[in-house]
Parts: sequence; C-alpha cells; structure tokens
Amino acid sequence: MSSAGALRYHELIQVLLPPLLEYFPDPVFVLDPEGRVAAANQAAEVLSGRSRNDLLSRRVRDLFSPQSHALFLAHLQSSPTNFTLEIEFVQACGAMLPVEIHASTDAAGTVEFIAREITARKRFEEAFRDSETRFRLMAKNLTDMVLAYDMNRRLTFVNAAAQTLTGYSAEDLERAKFINWVHPEDRDRMLGYWDSLFDGKSFADEEYRLITKDGRVKWVAASWGPILDDNGHQVGVQGREREVTDRRMAEETLRQSEQRHRLNEERYRTLFEDSPFPMWEEDFSRVKEYIAQLKAEGITNLRGYLTAHRPAALECLQRVRVLDVNRAAREFYGAETKEELLGNLDKIFDEAAWEPFCEEIAVLDATNSLFKTEFQARTIRGEERTVSMIVSVAAAPEAWSRVIVSFFDITDRKRLEEQLLQSQKLESLGRVAGGIAHDFNNLLMVVLGYSELLLSGGAEPEVMELGLNEIKMAGERGAELTAQLLAFSRKQIGQPRPMSLNSLIRESQGMLERVIGEDIALSVSLAPDAWNIRADRGQLHQVLMNLVINGREAMPGGGTLSIITSNAQKDEEAGDYMLLEVSDTGIGMDERTRQRVFEPFFTTKPPGKGTGLGMATVFGMVTQAGGHISVESEPGRGTAIRLYFPRHAAPVPAEPAARTPARSALTATGRVLVVEDQREVRVVTCAILRNLGFDVMEAESGEMALEISEACADRIDLLLTDVIMPGMNGRELADRFAARRPRTKVIFMSGYTDRIMSEDGLLDPSVNFLQKPFNPDELGKIVGKVLQAA
Repeated sequence: MSSAGALRYHELIQVLLPPLLEYFPDPVFVLDPEGRVAAANQAAEVLSGRSRNDLLSRRVRDLFSPQSHALFLAHLQSSPTNFTLEIEFVQACGAMLPVEIHASTDAAGTVEFIAREITARKRFEEAFRDSETRFRLMAKNLTDMVLAYDMNRRLTFVNAAAQTLTGYSAEDLERAKFINWVHPEDRDRMLGYWDSLFDGKSFADEEYRLITKDGRVKWVAASWGPILDDNGHQVGVQGREREVTDRRMAEETLRQSEQRHRLNEERYRTLFEDSPFPMWEEDFSRVKEYIAQLKAEGITNLRGYLTAHRPAALECLQRVRVLDVNRAAREFYGAETKEELLGNLDKIFDEAAWEPFCEEIAVLDATNSLFKTEFQARTIRGEERTVSMIVSVAAAPEAWSRVIVSFFDITDRKRLEEQLLQSQKLESLGRVAGGIAHDFNNLLMVVLGYSELLLSGGAEPEVMELGLNEIKMAGERGAELTAQLLAFSRKQIGQPRPMSLNSLIRESQGMLERVIGEDIALSVSLAPDAWNIRADRGQLHQVLMNLVINGREAMPGGGTLSIITSNAQKDEEAGDYMLLEVSDTGIGMDERTRQRVFEPFFTTKPPGKGTGLGMATVFGMVTQAGGHISVESEPGRGTAIRLYFPRHAAPVPAEPAARTPARSALTATGRVLVVEDQREVRVVTCAILRNLGFDVMEAESGEMALEISEACADRIDLLLTDVIMPGMNGRELADRFAARRPRTKVIFMSGYTDRIMSEDGLLDPSVNFLQKPFNPDELGKIVGKVLQAA
C-alpha cells in the first residue's frame, strides 16, 4: 500500500471505528498495516495514560518494552490470525504494567488487540509459587487429608493424615489411581463432582460417607479445586478432606431426639386434651422472676409475706399466664371456648383461692417440684366445687416456664365422707350414752337423794351438812366430766398464757403422788433449762392428771411412773419444742389398741369403769395448744406418751397475788346487769351477786337487756352475759351495748361458745370470761377484779 493509500486508510479507520470501540469496557487498540495506532477507545487512554491524539501519533513499539515488542512481532509472524500473549505495557509516565493481550489480524494486515492489566493476578501467582513449597510442608503436618492429582488422574501428592483417615497408604492410593473409598450410596454424586474438577470447576465442604480399608464408615467434608500453571492452564486438581463423623452423629442424635420429642409432644397433646381430669398448662416464669426480687429484698418467709401483703400476692397472680386448657377443664368451669380461660386467672379466681395460691408459690419455691392441696373452686357458672389440685413443674425447673395443673373434682367424695362422719357421730352418740350414763346417773342419784332429804325438813344437822357437801362434790365431778367432753369436742374456751411446765409439775407433784398410791414409785426428772410454753394452765393440769391416772391403771401390780421434761426438736423444719414424757412400766398395748388410743369413747376398761374420754381429752387440749402427741408401747413393756409443745420465747410473767375484795368493799359499789336465758342459772347467779352486795338487774335475752339499758337513767357498771342465747348472742349484745354505754365493763360466761368467742378455740387475753359451772367464790373474784380495774 502506498503512503497516500495508507493515509486514507488511517483516516477512514479514525472515522468509522471510534464510535464502536467505546462500547468495550477493556482497552482496545487498532494498528494499521504499518504498525501505527489507527484507533483506540477511552479505556485505552486510561491504561496508557495518553490522550487520544497522542495515541494516534504512536507506533506499536512505543507501547511495549523492547523485549515485549520483539515477542509481539514474533507471535504476529508465527500466529498471523490470533494469539494471546503476556507482555509489558509502557505507560506515558514510563511505568511498566504487566498486561495480557488478545490479538487478531485480518487480510488487510490490520491488527486489533485487547489489553487487560494482570498486575493483581501476577502478584497472586508469585505469592502462590512462593507459598506452594510452604503449603506442601504444612500439608504434611495437617490432621486433614490433603491430596493432589494430575490431569491423567494420577496421585501426585498425599499427606500422612490420609492413611490415618482412610487406612490406605500412599502406595495403595497410587495403585488405585482414584478415590476408591467413597460409600456406594454416595459414589454417583461424588463422581459427578470429581469429573467436574477436570473441567476447571471446584466445590467446597461437600459431605459424604467414606469406607476405610478395614470397613468402617466415616463422614468427611471435602473441598476440591483445579491446579493452574503460571500461564493459567489447569495442570491438576487438589483437595482437602476432614472427618466430621462426630458432628454428623451428634446432628443425627439431635434429629432423632427432636423427632422423638415431636412424637412425645403429639402424644402429650393427645393425652392432655383427652384427659378426663381438668388440666392446665401455665407459664410461671415471670412469677419466678418476681420471687427472686423479693428474696433479694430480704424476704425469707415467702408464704407469710404473700399472705400478709395482698398486693404482692396479686402481683404473682397477674404474672401467671395460662397457655392451654384441656376439654375437661373447659367443661368443669363451664367455658364455651378455650379462649375464655387463656391468658390470666381472673375469671376463676376468688377470695377462697388466695390462701392456697400463696401456699402454692411458697412450696414451689422451696421444692421446684410439686404442690398438692384441696380447696373450694368456683366455676364460671358460680358453682362451688371441692377439688384436689396437683401443681407440678414440668420442664425447666429453674425457670418455671411450664407448669402443669391438674384438678380432681372430689365434691361427691367429700359429701360421702361427710355422710360417713355423720354416721360415725351418731354411733359415737350411742357409745357416749352408754359410756357416761353410769357416771351421770350416780351423780344425779347423789344430788336428787340428798336434795329430797334436805327438803323434807327432817334431817339431822350432821346429815344436812353431809348432804350439802355431797351435792357440792357431785356437782364438781359433773363439771369435770363436762369439761372433758368439751375439751374433746374443742368447745371449751382455752385461756393460753406463757407458763413453765416444770413449775406446773412441781406444784402438782404432791397431789400426783396421792393419786397413784403407795405401790407405784413416782420418778420426776425436769430439765433445768426447760423452755417456756404457751397453754391453758388448767387444761394442762388436766392433761397431766389424765396421763398419770392412765399410767396408774396400767400397773395394777405396782411399778414406776416417770415424768420427764426436756428441750427438743420434733424435726428440723418444725423448730424448737418442749417435750413432756409420761411413761409407765405397765402392761403396755398391742398395735391395734395403740392406734385407737385417742379415739373418743374407746376404752379397754370393763363396762361402767370409764367413759373412754381421757385420752381424747388429752389429744384435744394438746392440739388446741399447737402441740403434737406420739405414743410408744408394746405388750408387757409399758407405754411412753410424748407431748410436744411449741417453744414460747416470751418470759413467764409473775403470778399476781390473789386479791379477794372484802365484803365491805363490794357492798353497794356497783350495778350489774345479768343476762341469761336459762332461768335457774340466772336466778342463782343473781342471788350470789346480791349476797355479795351488788345492785343486780336481770334479763332473759339480749333484746330485753337493751330495753333495760334504754330505760335505766343511771349507770350500769358491769354486763354479765351468757354467750349462747336464742336470737341475739352474748357477743352481739356486748357490741351493741358498747355503742350505748362504752364505759360498762363486760364479763362473758358460758359452758361452751360454739366458736362465737374464738374461731381457733383460743380466747383473746383481753376478754373477761367465766367458764360454767362456777361457784360463788369464782364469780366474786372475777367481778371484783373487773370492777376494780375500771
């Protein structure tokens, strides 16, 4: 081509090619047949650092280093159509850049080539070549298996870990020429990956089963990829495989466990929903958190605190979340849908539920396990049902996130038990009639006989005196028998005070010795540091007397009766107790008799010799004092009865000297209103008070007493009222009387109170109470004491 033609060609290229070349992201250069740059795109400007006009004034030798230019010309001559070559490109600033060019020529001798900078790749390859030696050294010490194969699938490298993992030596693997350890069920899948390696593909962390030389199965995770030479040509494959058997086994175990859990959960849900008993699933985790806060604030007696602080108990209740209820629970409470009972317990919680709820929280906190109780539940329809409830922490006991509540409706059972109890009471009434009729008939015989004799007017003075004394003693014995009956039925008001058991025994010792007789030795051993207790002194004296009499009757041929006191702990949780032990060396009891010893009206004595109330009375009085009883006995080896009374920390107050007011001090110094519905009792009471010198008014009912109060303009100093009366009882009368006459003192009198004066059978120390029957001296003392304290 002439120079003029070349110039026109160069100009044509400049006009036609640039718009097309700009679409290429890589640098593109076009050379005319003379080796001059005929066209270039913007990417070529950036690579070369030259402007478009500057490039168009350059020849190809200006773009390459001399060695690269010579190499370029040589490839152009040997591969005139196209070739790929790595050369050094010279930038305008003189810097050398490694580039890879892909060149092609056409028939007219025009050369086009694309240049890509390979600086980063060259650095990587250099680093790879430098690290290859280090890699091979390191691979020998790896615990993972490392392998390399050439393109003919011959083993070129294997580290020592391969034999440890597979059991095959390097020689075995070389002979095999292939990864022959793959499990048959995984072989097709892994062969597909293996074949793709030789096409330049790679894979990572592909898991399969490997069979070792000795037949064991292992799980491995394999990562493989191609090996390239300096020119980027694949020359082999290499990989790393590590054992993951433990992890796969753990995952399989977990999977099976989760599967079993799902099956168990399904079974549980079926059993839960279809259970004939009402069941609840609740979340107490937020209750647990609140209890932890209370403990952090120093609360130790959780049950007592929640009982005394309703807002704290309410906070616990509001933190309970009902997660699920079964069909039986919905039917029990009368709920149409499950949603009516989910969320909180507001719809089914009433006042009767507070006490068991507080106890439930305290017990769960102490045990993290189980709580049982019986209480009255109210349904949504308002029905009262008696239920036996079991609350158990089903999972995560440290969190209470799943609590199962089961109800057992025992209303019908309780009704049957009540009917049985009533039947037993009727049987007891028959037994008591036979048991005490003899004693009361004897007493009535004495009273009626001497009364008729005295009323006839023909009795001698000494007979009259004897008769009055016998009537008085018969009345005292009748009062004692009645007191035993009341103590057994817990209808007798106790007046507990701090007291020393040792002092009571010392005061009674002389009388006890006379009771047991000369053929029985009395041994008394009292702990010098004995704790005080809180009990009714009169009742405790009766307890001691009953035990001593029983001991005496158990030793008809004589023996030893021992009374021992000591400080003790009944058990670790119950705290300190004062122990009173009364034992004998008598005939003892068999097991059947021992189990019935506290049964009312049960006696081993012949008919007519006892009522069977002695030990029942002991049980009632000790229980009323908060104590416990145990009995140890064997035939022929005697009996030991142990009474445990709670320790009372307060000291025993000194007994005040008895102050019996002189007759002159009581005469005409007070007005007493006596209220008693029983005419005979009212008449004798008024007579005693008038004989003492009091101004006495009387009423047969509470209503009449209020009328007398309204009509009386003068003061009334004392109201002496019976407790049990038709209509208005004594407690109600005293309350209404106090509103009208707040300065009037009150004394209550009763044979029994039927819980009117005290729900627990223990009288408030501030209440003035006179137990029937009483004598003139007892009446005079309490009236004088109350009026003098005014």
